[in-house]
Amino acid sequence: MADYFYLEPGKSIVSRSGDWYRCVQKLGAGGNAVTFLVLCTSGENIGTLFALKVFRRLSAPERREKFLEEVRLLFDLNHPCILRVFDEGVFQSGGDGYPFVVAEYLPNTLQELLHRDIPLIEKLAFSLQLLSALGHLARRQPAIIHRDIKPANIFIKGRSAVLGDFGLMKIVDGDPEVDREIFKESIGPGMPFFYRTPDLIAYARNEADITTKSDVFQLGLVLAHLLTGWNPSKRPHDHLDPIELEPLEVIPGKLGASLAAIIRRMLVIDPNERMAAADLIHSWQVNFFDAVTHYQDLEGEAF
Repeated sequence: MADYFYLEPGKSIVSRSGDWYRCVQKLGAGGNAVTFLVLCTSGENIGTLFALKVFRRLSAPERREKFLEEVRLLFDLNHPCILRVFDEGVFQSGGDGYPFVVAEYLPNTLQELLHRDIPLIEKLAFSLQLLSALGHLARRQPAIIHRDIKPANIFIKGRSAVLGDFGLMKIVDGDPEVDREIFKESIGPGMPFFYRTPDLIAYARNEADITTKSDVFQLGLVLAHLLTGWNPSKRPHDHLDPIELEPLEVIPGKLGASLAAIIRRMLVIDPNERMAAADLIHSWQVNFFDAVTHYQDLEGEAF
């Protein structure tokens, strides 16, 4: 029962800052944590809904430290397209207690938009914002590799895309042995089955280290899915099967060929030949402003 945590609707929890959060309902659970929708009932943010994520795997102290590392990182990050956190604390129930973090509540994800008919200009805006977030992570000292970029971990906030769920992140100069052990335990559900990268596979096999360009490949798969309606990664039999890509589906419209060419640069198998996020963003901006001009000529406004 040490790994079980549940906050009943109507019950409250107090953070380290002294603010209280009252549970509305459970939102979901993963291997390490469970998330609840809560209302802040005191302090500066009173009346605001938040997502409260509670670590529950107390039997795995190394994973608890990984969770706390994620919390510290999110407090330190300052980018409009990376999930914001506002508070944290520990629910004491004997021992070290259950650490938790209070994050902005963003109920909609890119997963829900993949098969909806949304304008190309919005898709290009999402693409630029996510590349900007990756560039921010790569420029940090030390750099951060997300490792779990998939539509379900990208939140939609109006016309903005926000990268969240840093549970599988890797700090580039972190302890490689500890990280490899945690990563190997997570290869099943932890490595996104349809958004694997050659870098992740080589890292899991202990054949090579991993760089921020792994995130570029993952985002390339996401953007291919967003713009064509189809993920070009062939379905593997096992998480460690080599990556095989189908030919990229046609992207409709006059910008289609240009956008497809950029995505192909993101999906280069050899990370040494793959472009970094910072080197790709200009090409996306050019296409974005071409789309802005097209929509303004056609409809009088881009959004």
